Amino acid sequence: MIVAAVVALIGVLTLWAGPIDGVGRAETDTVHYTQRAYQFAGYDHTTATTKAVRFVCDDEADYTNAPRNICEGNMYGVLGFPPQYQAIFRARPGFPAVMSLFIRAFGDQGIYLAVLLLQIATGLLLVLTARALGSPGLWPLAAEAAYFLLPSGFVGTRVLSEAASAPGLAALLYAVALMGRRRRAAITMAVTAFAWLFAVRAADATLAAAFLLLVGLAALAVRKTDKEWAKALTVTSLASLAVMIALSAAMSWPTVRQGIEDTMTNHFTQPATSEMYRRFLSLEVRFWRAFATQISAGAYLVVLAALGIWGVAKRGWTAAPFLAVAAIGGASLLLHPGDWTRMLAPMWIVVSLGLPLLVARRPEAEAEPELRLPTQAGVGEQPRSPTLSP
Repeated sequence: MIVAAVVALIGVLTLWAGPIDGVGRAETDTVHYTQRAYQFAGYDHTTATTKAVRFVCDDEADYTNAPRNICEGNMYGVLGFPPQYQAIFRARPGFPAVMSLFIRAFGDQGIYLAVLLLQIATGLLLVLTARALGSPGLWPLAAEAAYFLLPSGFVGTRVLSEAASAPGLAALLYAVALMGRRRRAAITMAVTAFAWLFAVRAADATLAAAFLLLVGLAALAVRKTDKEWAKALTVTSLASLAVMIALSAAMSWPTVRQGIEDTMTNHFTQPATSEMYRRFLSLEVRFWRAFATQISAGAYLVVLAALGIWGVAKRGWTAAPFLAVAAIGGASLLLHPGDWTRMLAPMWIVVSLGLPLLVARRPEAEAEPELRLPTQAGVGEQPRSPTLSP
């Protein structure tokens, strides 16, 4: 685990160094999370806004050479969007709350330290998950390294909600991997993961619970599966989903409909129309056509994704929950056609586990044990007859 922590640290620092020219560690959405983080840390609204804008624009000036006055104008403009848009980020209090703790202790640099520790936690959880899945030797470290080398690592090291949702998804996968052997610990881990995901990115938490519930119900319908495993998965997912839906309704958090409105009204700056959903379907068609053309330039990513998914899928029914978590990325991209690198982050987490599983040999302990006669002198010798001594 110490080696895994070092691997995670190196991975984050390497990605922070800016391997892609003109890409910083902060993006437009960062200003929402940092503004609230400063408020949680005790700053008033005006000061928190100023510090959040300064934080993002310092990063933009360092990494993308953006003119500071233009950056600040854009950030203040984004923070001035209608309340419906601001509500999307108010429904994600977990990430700002974590950052606020580090801001209190370390100042502005505490934001980066929070992201660093979240990604180290993600790496450690992936190592534990790979071990629970039976990856032998040092192969669990390969799963962690793959996470940082794939697009998931780049997205996870930005100051965005994906940095906070990654350890929650990894913890959920670890819980699923434990479900067949250590059921009580697995259920506790799953409930904790759902609670964390709900606080940092409720959409991912709800989709994960819904997809895992479908997997559990399907497993119960198949006689050859472990019924206790299926029951535990079904009950945990159903209870978590019901609680999250009730809490979302009680707190009036944004729904899928409001998410589509956000996309089709340019963040609620334009009026919603009766033709909004028809226009949304047209947008979907145009996006996926453009996406197919764009992804062809990075065909190696398609190959890696396919190999990683196959590495998980070949394990039979135990792979179904992992594929369900990967499907969160596809569902997110359907609901928010646009930045596929961010939306598909849950899929890449699963792929990072699947690639080592595809090439690693299963431990000999999982093989069928040989039937041997008891021996005293050596292998292949017949047992000696007991002798009586006076």
